[in-house]
Amino acid sequence: MKKHLLFAICALCIGSSYAQDFVKGGNYVTVGYGLDPWGHRGLGAGNAWGTYKKSTIGPIVATYERGITDVLGIGRIGVGGGVGQTFYTEKYNWNIGGVEDVYRTSRLSISVRGTYHFEFDVPKMDVYAGVGGGLYIFTDTDKEYNAITASYATTKKSRLGGGYHVFAGIRYYFTPVFGVFAEAGHGHRALSGGMVFAF
Repeated sequence: MKKHLLFAICALCIGSSYAQDFVKGGNYVTVGYGLDPWGHRGLGAGNAWGTYKKSTIGPIVATYERGITDVLGIGRIGVGGGVGQTFYTEKYNWNIGGVEDVYRTSRLSISVRGTYHFEFDVPKMDVYAGVGGGLYIFTDTDKEYNAITASYATTKKSRLGGGYHVFAGIRYYFTPVFGVFAEAGHGHRALSGGMVFAF
């Protein structure tokens, strides 16, 4: 039994055919990390009023896609969706009044995507482009600390927004079920990369 299971796993992961890396009926999941064009980079600066520090984590992204057509023109069409999570932080230390202000925003993106995968007939490689649109859910938290009075004041609110994403990318498969991807575009992330799983 163990030998049969081991053989099945090896056959799945080491298969020798890469004739087409995006197919009708195929399912594809990507997990990765991106560069947010709205994010804050660097440590910030200061002036006579105080200092500030800004940073961004994310977006952390995951997508699902399914091939829905055979070759149309020079490629195949896929549809799916994705989620992304980004965290923004701004920290201000004011020289006047001994006030420290920390402003945090969490942005969750939920989107649908349509892609066109080009039929270049290059083994192990999948080149694609697409568009997407969806919903942004923002959660804002503002926490202020006054060193003179040793008091905290916290406010929290949520808001909704919409957005779109135009993108192009490439996937490279090390086995028929596992590879890596890189994607560039305009929208909720400028660049992203990570792993792709096919089944």
